[in-house]
Amino acid sequence: MGFNALLTVVVLVVVFWLTGCAYNHKQFQVPANPDADDFVIQIDDYGQFWDRSAPDRALERIKELSKTSNVIVVLFVHGWHHDAGPDDENLRDFSSSVADTRRRLIDSSNPESAVYRLFRKNLTGSESLSVVSIYVGWRGRSLPWILDYATFWGRKAAAERVGEGDLREFLGRLNSLYREKRELRATGATRHFFGLTSFGHSFGGQVLFRSVAYEIENELLTRAAKNGASRSSSNQVTDLLGFGDLVVLVNPAFEALQFERIWRLSAALEFGPQQNPIMLVVSSAGDVPRQVLFPIGRNLDALFLRPDFRPGQRALWTQALGEYEQFRTHSIDLTSSSSPLIPRFDPRLYVDNPCAIANLDLTNLPSIAGVRLTPTEQHRINNPFLIAHASTSVVLDHSKVFEETLRKFLNDYIAIAQGKRMLTAESSLACK
Repeated sequence: MGFNALLTVVVLVVVFWLTGCAYNHKQFQVPANPDADDFVIQIDDYGQFWDRSAPDRALERIKELSKTSNVIVVLFVHGWHHDAGPDDENLRDFSSSVADTRRRLIDSSNPESAVYRLFRKNLTGSESLSVVSIYVGWRGRSLPWILDYATFWGRKAAAERVGEGDLREFLGRLNSLYREKRELRATGATRHFFGLTSFGHSFGGQVLFRSVAYEIENELLTRAAKNGASRSSSNQVTDLLGFGDLVVLVNPAFEALQFERIWRLSAALEFGPQQNPIMLVVSSAGDVPRQVLFPIGRNLDALFLRPDFRPGQRALWTQALGEYEQFRTHSIDLTSSSSPLIPRFDPRLYVDNPCAIANLDLTNLPSIAGVRLTPTEQHRINNPFLIAHASTSVVLDHSKVFEETLRKFLNDYIAIAQGKRMLTAESSLACK
């Protein structure tokens, strides 16, 4: 490359760098969706909604549906290099994934749906189900083409702002609705079920974690304080609620240090057999960006912008959650056999033997959709926080978060977790 050509490239890079603060910072016009239960909520770089009526419309629709039907809400926050543009790959894949979930759970012409419909019939008295999807779009892509790879620090900081802004308030309202419906079912005021699962990928995991971590930490502190006040010899906790049914972080791009407080607070507690999982982190063994590029970016950040680390802090600061081995509780791989979930598992168990489900340890299951969760040395029985390292046969690499194996595993794991939540919430259920 000649000098003039090189100079041109440098100038272009500088121009794009300087104008990156404006590039792609806009509200996208999302085409009308034929399904009224699919929503796209967009957030600017300052953490504010572009259209403040969008989250309100989603909440009102969810409230309306929950009056007459079982409802499951699925929320997804995309990561780096993505946005809410109608041609964005994540938006398309999420829409396809939701359509597949509806087919698996609702479509009576699909044989796979039979077990899920029987499950709902036994637990709620009705097969009815509405699946509401919420795609959270933010400015994950702030420069065009390959230049966007130079925006690591800017997008990391933006993800933190988005997680601490209007989205946190919206998710708080959504979680309040979830808990309200949960209480109504627990007291017998309704049989309808309300489910809520949220997913965050890459920097979207940062967004989602930042939005829900504060509430989870406060809940852990409250439980610890209650145990201290009771002066009981047992410090067992069975009712840590968290956010919705389950928060799933796939290849999250934030440092393990952000999770350290939750890890430390939860380690001081023991969890009973009826405790439900509240957070599942899945990291791919083939995730080169988080294994190589993330530590490089964090170390450069530490070199120029941070004070010296205390002992043990550097690894927590520079390694992504899931890559920091001391927090790993599980590995995930394909099973070598078609072993059942539990002996003679059948949805009728939810009615015939509910305590078998209520006491099921969801941190140690032999097989789910052909995938096994294998505990590590850091595993604790009934731990509500699962940090799992997945083989490439389950999650290929950093970006392949909508592949069939992972989707089927998560669909079944979440369905079982939601069923357990329904049973453990019932005040009339007494299990030893």
